Amino acid sequence: MVETSGLIVLGSTGSIGTQTLDVVTRLAERGERWDVIGLAAGWNVDRVAEQARAVRPRLVVVAEPEGADRLRQLVPGQKVAVGGEGIEELLRLDGAGTVVNALVGATGLVPTLDALDLDLTVALANKESLVIGGELVRDRLAAGRGCLVPIDSELSALAQCLRSGRRSEVRRVALTASGGTLLEVPLEALGEVTAQTVLAHPTWQMGRRITVDSTTMVNKGFEVVEAHFLFDMPYDNIDVLVHPSPVVHALVEFVDGTLIAHAGPADMRSPIQYALSGSRRVDIGLPGLPLTQLSGARFLPLDADRFPAFGVVLRAARHGATARAVVNAADEVLVERFLCGDLPFTMIASELDRILTDWIAHAPVGGAAEPKLDALLHADGWARAAARPGDQTEGAGRR
Repeated sequence: MVETSGLIVLGSTGSIGTQTLDVVTRLAERGERWDVIGLAAGWNVDRVAEQARAVRPRLVVVAEPEGADRLRQLVPGQKVAVGGEGIEELLRLDGAGTVVNALVGATGLVPTLDALDLDLTVALANKESLVIGGELVRDRLAAGRGCLVPIDSELSALAQCLRSGRRSEVRRVALTASGGTLLEVPLEALGEVTAQTVLAHPTWQMGRRITVDSTTMVNKGFEVVEAHFLFDMPYDNIDVLVHPSPVVHALVEFVDGTLIAHAGPADMRSPIQYALSGSRRVDIGLPGLPLTQLSGARFLPLDADRFPAFGVVLRAARHGATARAVVNAADEVLVERFLCGDLPFTMIASELDRILTDWIAHAPVGGAAEPKLDALLHADGWARAAARPGDQTEGAGRR
């Protein structure tokens, strides 16, 4: 039996978290035992109670004191903590080795930084850790603090393709995008689409925000930022292709004209297994990809008129870290407004553009290449206020 270090799962009740625990079970059946020592969840107390009964972690963290009280009733004897302080305690558990960060949104940044500072391996599904804090993460890794491995399917696929040659031999890389649920909807009809339509993703089963972001292509812009920091890749050398299937997740073009592509089923458990197993391929009983599914695969250029929000994200990426923090925070609020019926779908992109433009115009210092964490958090808070209905934030008062 292969013994491995303790595993902590942040965001255990979400899509990535639940699939991580399924992968852990499958690996155990094949002799690779993970000791799940900690779980962190938000408000789904019933689900995390089920998980706690199954894996018996040493500590479970939930978002609010009321949830902690209920969890103690559901799982007598279980040690429970609350909020950010609870996550800090979780990361410091004796025997911790790997942290799966599947938290949603900007709340995932500080746990990533803290885990790296503690020299842990972070299996990263939280895009915002790099979208907002890419420079901070990069500096910690350069100083030899911790290790970072991607769980996102496209970033994991890209990492696997890059193993086919030396970095100096790479000409370009490409990430694929399904195009979401509205790829065939006429442009003039996009303003009338409902949240129910957008959330019915044809391929992936994901959380609500990321499903909307995959349709606006904000999510793919975030992945471009991730690729930039994970692989030290210039933005100009990262392409995005719309691939409706999708069976190909990433491609790398080498200087001799050779293309290496990663193809596989749309199953997040595959990149999770690859990350947990130290970039080894383990048969955990997942179905493969029939080669017939590659027949007729289409690759289309990204249409800027259909996906204007993608361009906004890339503009923020090139401007600097606090601009990325602004776009991420504003997007979180705008997506929630759309899901609540308070904002038309097409206004997600236009509002993102307005807010980013306002930030850049009034806070040029926000583009600093090496930001401090407090500057990023300030930009995050300002953008959330700017994205809410009736916001009257004055640009000159930000800094």
